[in-house]
Amino acid sequence: MRFRTARAANDHMRAKNHWSYPYDCETCNLAFRSEEARDDHQDDEGHYKHLHCSDCDRYFQNANNLAQHMRSRVHQGTSISCPFCQAAFVTASGVSHHLESSSCPKAKNLSSSVIHRILSQRDPNGVITERLLEWHDANTINSTWNPNHAYNGFGYECYICHREFITPRALEQHIRSPTHQAPLYHCPNKSGKCGGKRFPTLAALFNHLESESCGYAKFATVQKNVRGFFTGGGQKLVSF
Repeated sequence: MRFRTARAANDHMRAKNHWSYPYDCETCNLAFRSEEARDDHQDDEGHYKHLHCSDCDRYFQNANNLAQHMRSRVHQGTSISCPFCQAAFVTASGVSHHLESSSCPKAKNLSSSVIHRILSQRDPNGVITERLLEWHDANTINSTWNPNHAYNGFGYECYICHREFITPRALEQHIRSPTHQAPLYHCPNKSGKCGGKRFPTLAALFNHLESESCGYAKFATVQKNVRGFFTGGGQKLVSF
């Protein structure tokens, strides 16, 4: 049909819903009159083909969320085991935290300080370990400190950052955590995006590498080589 005026044409198209919708969503059947409207829809719904997990038929809001999903237990399973108790973990950072926090029932004497000391001996050039003149872990430096004496009238106060906690146990866990600990490790990619970012624990370093944020190593490579950090020549680094 032909119309004498644009207004008449628009009235007809509105009445008959004859508008053109040339911008199709990448993943669903909806179409839009403008590219901007299509993009808004895809942003809201995560309807981008490259953000789709075909195995689970799920869409994600951004590439980071999809990457985390692909690295989760759903797709990775629990293929990494503790070299001492054989407990299964999804990631290298998971088994590292297990050992550094002395959570392994067959390696109770293993801690972040013990692991750092051993890795420092195996890493004389400081590829990942910080060169420290002297370092004491929280369990040693605070051996005589009593969290029950830290009550300030409102809560149990950290003597370093002055954060308050409801219970003495919560304060003690905070003090003995890596929160106020000097960095023990750094990313080996000193000339890369992160500039050799430093970390208080090996688990934190592994988590950084697993994220692939600095491009130094692929997630799968970190998982494949993690056992080498806790075993040497097929033998456990520490005997208990």
